Amino acid sequence: MKVVLAFDKFKGSATAQQLNDAACCALSAIDGIETTCVPVADGGDGTTSVLAANCQGQWVTLPAAVGPLMQMPPVEASYFLCEDGTALIEVAAASGLALVPAGERDVMRATTLGTGMLMLDAIERGSRHIVLGLGGSATCDGGMGILCALGAEFLDARGHYLFPCGDTLADIDHIETAGIPSMVRECRFTILIDVDTFLCGPRGTARLFSPQKGASPEQVELLERGLSHVAAIVGDDIACKEGCGAAGGIPALMMHLLDCELLPGAPYVFARNGMEAALDGADVVITGEGLLDRQSMMGKGPGCVIKMARGRGIPVAAVCGKVDSDFDPADEGLLRAVAVSDGLPLESAMDTDATLERVFRAVVQLVSDIMKR
Repeated sequence: MKVVLAFDKFKGSATAQQLNDAACCALSAIDGIETTCVPVADGGDGTTSVLAANCQGQWVTLPAAVGPLMQMPPVEASYFLCEDGTALIEVAAASGLALVPAGERDVMRATTLGTGMLMLDAIERGSRHIVLGLGGSATCDGGMGILCALGAEFLDARGHYLFPCGDTLADIDHIETAGIPSMVRECRFTILIDVDTFLCGPRGTARLFSPQKGASPEQVELLERGLSHVAAIVGDDIACKEGCGAAGGIPALMMHLLDCELLPGAPYVFARNGMEAALDGADVVITGEGLLDRQSMMGKGPGCVIKMARGRGIPVAAVCGKVDSDFDPADEGLLRAVAVSDGLPLESAMDTDATLERVFRAVVQLVSDIMKR
């Protein structure tokens, strides 16, 4: 029996590679099992590592990038510079939600400046193609921080410079682009989205995601108003384009001012990590992530694995940290969805070694049950 292991990360606990390795080790002692491991990413945390595993190049580290909040100490953030000059960068590295303690989240003041610093560093090193993964952000600044780091300036109606954050979106009156250097204008940006969220509206980024980044109900409405203002500035029906709300609306201003292509992250990764070939002849696929919920099926890596495998008639099961109560595995065609950390104290649930051990045991039991059927 051929089993394809296609785990995404358990955010804050274990990487995709660690989980796939643990699952592979679990199945190595079972006779009659052939395993193929394909670590999964979708534009969110860990995308750079998954893509870099199939590229030649080097990791580059900025020891003091601006973090999500200016009052925080600078963060050490890295990206991967491929030999062909492509830079692989993810927003989570410098502007990620995981960098901010839960009690200190402030989406109104959070900024993507640090991500822009990584991008500028890559461009100054000669890169003219940046692949930017958007998932896992702490921000809702519409990409203002990135653009400021790349040379743009945002002014209010009185000509005062605005700090790039969600709190100032509604105050933008003029965008000064003269400071964007030619090397940035020459650059091509491939933006990978992990959700198909809109910029504004009921399925917009403010209403869907800003509460988990610390926004109160009142702040959600302020962010909605600010992003609607950005949509009016940008035009081109940007508010109605799926994916433009990813990572607090980063694509909106980037696509307005730079040469950008917006792509679903998971298919982009799958085209480069051999997922299609791995599924050939597969008898079952096991995927997983930290939380399996309805959003998993909105462009997240495991959701795309499920849809791809089902499209080829291959049974799929999931081993996750937690399965949301609103998610019905049967409705999505899953054989089973196992939650290995549900109900555990946070410290235990986030412990890497303990998580990998639980996944090890769950995969052994799951495959043993499938073989008995």
